[in-house]
Amino acid sequence: MANSSGLLALLASIVLIGFPVWRILTRLGFSPWFTVLAFIPVVNVVSLWLLSYASWPIQRTSVQTT
Repeated sequence: MANSSGLLALLASIVLIGFPVWRILTRLGFSPWFTVLAFIPVVNVVSLWLLSYASWPIQRTSVQTT
């Protein structure tokens, strides 16, 4: 039963970090399976930087309202 606290912490991190990242990636049009990258220590920072410079959906539409 010593590992039950570790398992509980893993499940909590998946819910608290994984679910919002999954939703954000889905709304941006990326594969939600990139959520796995959020749990890899150095890759998560690099992927966050790449995501910040990606083409966002609001930038993809060229509809102007005037």
